[in-house]
Amino acid sequence: MIGRVSTLALLALLIAGCAVGPRRVALGEDAKVGVFTYRVLATQWQDQLGRGERAAAPDTRFYVVYLTVTNNGTKPLPFPRARLVDAAGREYEESPKARQRGIGLGSLQAMSPGFTINGSLVFDVPPGAYTLILSDGNKGEATFQLPH
Repeated sequence: MIGRVSTLALLALLIAGCAVGPRRVALGEDAKVGVFTYRVLATQWQDQLGRGERAAAPDTRFYVVYLTVTNNGTKPLPFPRARLVDAAGREYEESPKARQRGIGLGSLQAMSPGFTINGSLVFDVPPGAYTLILSDGNKGEATFQLPH
């Protein structure tokens, strides 16, 4: 009887350790999601994008996430949608102002297979704590807790 209880307790612990959901990843750590490998390097708050006449002002503040992305697949693929989530669960997409200026990985048409790109994601959000969710364009996701 004790052996059966121990086996059931061990099985329950194993199942609890295999929680389903996005993988949590630390800054500087690689996250393989589908055919993509992501590494978030750093973040920075900015009051504008660009300089001079072409400078763009944010509605609130620009939060820039610097990262590398590798397409490990065998064909060109578009950069999957990135989401920034605040503490209240509100989701933010990349800044249209950045995309219109060709700034950020979201403005890429496709990533060639076998290539690694160093780039950024730009969000127009109020200062605060955020989580970045990067996907493979299907159901795989990695979650990065970002500094603020």
